[in-house]
Formats: sequence, structure tokens, C-alpha cells
Amino acid sequence: MKLPLTLALILITGVNQAQPQARPQLTPEQATAHTTAAYLGDWQPAPLADLSATPPDFVVGPGESVQAAIDKVPADGKGGGKRWVIHILPGIYRGPVCIKDRAPMALIGSALDASAVVLVDNRFSGRPKGAHEPAHPCVPELGKTTVGTSGSTSVLVQSHDVQLISLTVANDAMDGVRRGEAYPPGVGESGGAQAVALTLAGDRIQLEGVRLLGHQDTLFARRGVPEKLARQLIRHSLIAGDVDFIFGNAVLVIEHSTILSRANRRTPGHGGIVLAPSTAPDTAQGFLVTQSRLVGEPGLAPGGASLGRAWDAGVKAGTWQAGTSPNGLAVVRDSEIGAHIGPWSASTSRRPFDANGNRLSEFNNRP
Repeated sequence: MKLPLTLALILITGVNQAQPQARPQLTPEQATAHTTAAYLGDWQPAPLADLSATPPDFVVGPGESVQAAIDKVPADGKGGGKRWVIHILPGIYRGPVCIKDRAPMALIGSALDASAVVLVDNRFSGRPKGAHEPAHPCVPELGKTTVGTSGSTSVLVQSHDVQLISLTVANDAMDGVRRGEAYPPGVGESGGAQAVALTLAGDRIQLEGVRLLGHQDTLFARRGVPEKLARQLIRHSLIAGDVDFIFGNAVLVIEHSTILSRANRRTPGHGGIVLAPSTAPDTAQGFLVTQSRLVGEPGLAPGGASLGRAWDAGVKAGTWQAGTSPNGLAVVRDSEIGAHIGPWSASTSRRPFDANGNRLSEFNNRP
């Protein structure tokens, strides 16, 4: 899955490095390294769990706890080699959900309407908490006095071979701001409003027909352990947000899906940022968006939303080092890109775009 850094840069950088482009385009030859098959490697995604073929192991209805059903799934390695299936009946299920170190499993909502089953919470990064109070069942963040971005997640998947099918995962912490209400004290566009809907931190995770709804940091696609694989596949789904709303250091493929940039939370004219990969510098796969649609809500100015930026995780401004610091990699290809999308942006540590080995590119997109 890894290539030497020099080769990785050759595969991803634009054709003419002497003339930087705001939206670099791969050549057909370069694009062959950025396909779904190349990103998934030796992983052949399993057939999706099917309630018509196999009765669920557990059924959760309104007023019942999704977490309680998850806790009944055996620990990883003790599940008898089967995929454990939880069927969630239509309803709104509020509160944090933690899937950690469990046997292969599937959470299935409503095949007719993914919006019928909603897993939602409303915590955000700047929300105060006690130093000995856990931020999230999966992310204690003990010793800290705010929830933090990682602790804000509504649902966290830190197991391998997990499927989420036909349901919605949301974080509605900033929905009031979107309706014109004030931010909570100490929180604003400059910080504290990060509110993750779904965190994926395992390998061989499949999402099919899901809706992921948030604002800043909707989907956190990361590696549970830095040196281990984390391949995640999202198909036929909707991901909605405004700032860095698809971010992390996993190998993430988004295919046949809709990526929706939301309006009305941020100051008019500040359209947000879609992708924020934090790929390890020696890794040749990061985020791949293919055969999808990038659309915007009414109110976004043409070119007002950035296609993305590199997330230089843990790097202060001016201290990024080639070959050792994260160097986000993202390719958007064979997709429809709306007029609201503008160029890629400078990295989070203020590296100018297209400097120091940029790895953000496109191929064969259309308006």
C-alpha cells in the first residue's frame, strides 16, 4: 500500500510543476494509480448484510438503546466467524454511540428511506466538561476541560469489518446557528464549533446508502493505529457540511455519492472547505472521490467553497517539513463539480497551495 515518497509525488503532482495550477489535473497515466481498486488493495468488500436473507441478531426500536445492542455483540475474535447484524427500526436515537473492538457487525436502518433512522448527538469541540468527565464513551479526553473535536463525535467506529447501511448519522450542535441563533459562549467560526457526526477508525469499513449530516468536521476518516491500514468505502450516500467536513488520515473512497456544501451557518461569502486529508508523507493513497456529485445549497457564491486543503495535523505554522510532516493527498475524478467549488486552499499550517510537494489533484471532472 506504500510507495517511496519520490514516486508518490510523481504520481500525484501536476504535469508542469514550473507552472502551478489552481486546480491541477492528472494525466491519464497518473490517474491509473487513483482508482477504487488501487486504494482498496487486497480488500474485496464483503457482500452487504441483507435482512431478507438472514434474520437480525438484535432489533432496536424507538425508546431503546442502540448502544445496548452493540454491547451485546461479542468482542473481536470471539464472534464465531459471522457478521452480527443489528436492525434499527425507524426513529430518532439520541446520544453518543461507540463501536469498539467488536466482532464484524452491521447496523441496518430502513431500506426504503435512510432518513427514517437517525443516530444523532449535539456535542461540539468547545463545549465545557469536567476534567474527569469523559467526552465520549470511546474518547475519554480526561484531563481536558472541553469536549474537543475527537470527543464531539456522535458515532465512533473503532472496529474492523463494520457495515452501516440505510441510516442517518448526524451532529445537530450547530443547527441553531444555521437558523440564525447565536453561537454558544466562547465558540464561533474561528474555533470551537467543530462537531463530528461520524468517526471511522478501523479497516474494511463499508457505508452504503447513508446520510452524514453536520457542519464543520462532519466525517472524520482516520487510522485507529497510525501504522496500520484503515480502508473505508462509502457508496450511494450523502455527506453534508461546510468546513473541512471530510477530514482525516485514512484511505477513504467515496463513490457514486453526493457531497453537499451547506450554507447559512458561516458569514456570507465564506463558503467553507470540502476535503481536508492528513495523509502520511510515505503513503500513496489518501482520499479518493469518484463518480460522485459535489453540489451546494442556495446561498453559496460561485467559487466560494474551496475543494479542499491539506490538514497538516499537529504542525504549527511555518514548521512543516517535507518527508516527515503529514502531506494530505486527495484526488477527485470522474465527478460532477458544481459552480460553488473554487480552487484548493493553503494548508492548515499556512503552506501555500502547490508548494512543497502538493498532493491535491483532479481528473476528468465536469461542471
